[in-house]
Amino acid sequence: MGTAQDEKEIRGLVDVFVEGWNSGDGATCARPFAEDAEFVAVTGLKAKGRDLIARGHAEILSTVFLGTRLEATFESLRFVRPDVAIADVTMRVQYADGRPFMPGQYPGYSSAGLVAVKDDGRWAIVAFRNLIPFGRPAAGPLEQALRARQNA
Repeated sequence: MGTAQDEKEIRGLVDVFVEGWNSGDGATCARPFAEDAEFVAVTGLKAKGRDLIARGHAEILSTVFLGTRLEATFESLRFVRPDVAIADVTMRVQYADGRPFMPGQYPGYSSAGLVAVKDDGRWAIVAFRNLIPFGRPAAGPLEQALRARQNA
């Protein structure tokens, strides 16, 4: 449904976010987002609007995440309409020297789900939900099978 160019542009949105993170620039982090985008951080904190997303990232990149590097890996990208796509992206944070960020407190990565929309020929992220997976016993056979498939 989406073209190869659309896919490239959506992947490029995440690349710009990563570039902003790695340069400590909150405004660059926010550039791929729509003006009225919604962002949910791993803490559950919600921000609405590109300006607030920029200010929030400027703050965390100068404090708690100072000196970290971000890598993003697309796990999936699916077009639900020619102008709407959803993606799952694994985000890995570590210090520039390769040391893990917050060792022992989280698995070293987060799972981000995003929705991108194409308006007036340009893609932008309209929703971004980031979560930190946590371990727990699997509920039953279906969940165990899904987890095994995911980890394969």
